[in-house]
Amino acid sequence: MSRIKSLITLSLYHKPWPVSSAIAPRLDTTHLAEEEKIPDYHPDRFYPARLGQILNQRYQLATKLGYGANSTVWLARDLRRWRWSKEKYVAVKLNATATPSRQLPTDNEERILRHISKLNPHHQGWHFIRKLSDSFQLEGVYGGKHSCLILDALREPLWIYQQRYIDGFIPVGILKILLQMTLQALDYLHSECHVIHADLKPDNIMIRIEDPSIFEEHALDEFHHPLPQKHTGDRVIYLSRNNYGPLKRPTGIIQLMDFDLSVSTKPGRLHYGAIQAEIYRAPEVILEAGYTFSADIWSLGVLFWDLLEGKHLFNPHTPEKPDEYDEAPPRSLVSSGRRSSMFYDDNNPETPRDPQPLACNLSFEEGINQIKGEEKRRFISFVKRMIKWKPEERSTAKELLGDPWLYEDFSQDQAKDKSPPRCLNES
Repeated sequence: MSRIKSLITLSLYHKPWPVSSAIAPRLDTTHLAEEEKIPDYHPDRFYPARLGQILNQRYQLATKLGYGANSTVWLARDLRRWRWSKEKYVAVKLNATATPSRQLPTDNEERILRHISKLNPHHQGWHFIRKLSDSFQLEGVYGGKHSCLILDALREPLWIYQQRYIDGFIPVGILKILLQMTLQALDYLHSECHVIHADLKPDNIMIRIEDPSIFEEHALDEFHHPLPQKHTGDRVIYLSRNNYGPLKRPTGIIQLMDFDLSVSTKPGRLHYGAIQAEIYRAPEVILEAGYTFSADIWSLGVLFWDLLEGKHLFNPHTPEKPDEYDEAPPRSLVSSGRRSSMFYDDNNPETPRDPQPLACNLSFEEGINQIKGEEKRRFISFVKRMIKWKPEERSTAKELLGDPWLYEDFSQDQAKDKSPPRCLNES
């Protein structure tokens, strides 16, 4: 009887789409595409997912959204919906099998997500965190298991959202709102969940979709007019559909996401190891002097400076000069760093091995051109609370939420903007 009830229930759910009869253009098999471009990529680690495939008897893959060093991400139809209800789309993060060099457990992100998704829904920052709704595992074709995380489907990362504006500059009023939401999310992570995000960058702050029907439009477009594909061996490499075009109506609700590198900790405890993208990496992480919640604050300050100006505050590293930043760090920070000898003289911690990049040539005042006058001075004062050499001197997310610059409009009278340029290490 229970089996009959189950079959009746299944008959009332949304039906899977059939295999598309559209013929996709073929990509050149001699050229790398999508995840194949990742350093140290190996196909044995990545699950050979195919569009139209149903995972866990519930999620039918409709389009590919993107990829990372250890995963591919897909837009999927949730079939466990009454057939008279609207389609629901979710994001499926399909993780690759672990590498021997990975220090964190393979289920790290799932554990972090389960913790932060349920801890305190009453905290305002909870609303700005991407939620986990389901998870399961798939058997790997070449052994091992692939964890699958079912997450809210979102519109686009912040770097694409930025391009929606004239000349790629987000107006300062909108930037303040985005920053308030991000700080609320970080305050929730740090104060309530005791979690260090460890990888803040524009890719990992996403914007919610303004109209869920947009997902179905693009899923149907892929079904009827598939993007070019690369067929090789046992798999198809699909091109990502992650740009939904101009906004249908204003939106800007952020979701902090990607907790693969996140660290669960206790206040006062220091952690070591490589985290964060190079251009957003805190000095204590570069020197391996031990990091905690304040490493996220450094990344946030640099990230939003970049968003305001449309260019990087710090240049990416090069193989010849890795992880270089301007200005001289305090002796206490250099002395405590496990990797300081790579950058500074062992006998004199204040003497850099390569003095050229440490010249005093970085000035917030000279580098900021999108705002002027009192607005500019208030922003510089605000961002300097985050971009400080000493981690313990950086303001917390909760403290930053009290800064008046976030909530007021200030004069941009250029005539008043005559303050002399100062270097980053000046107060």
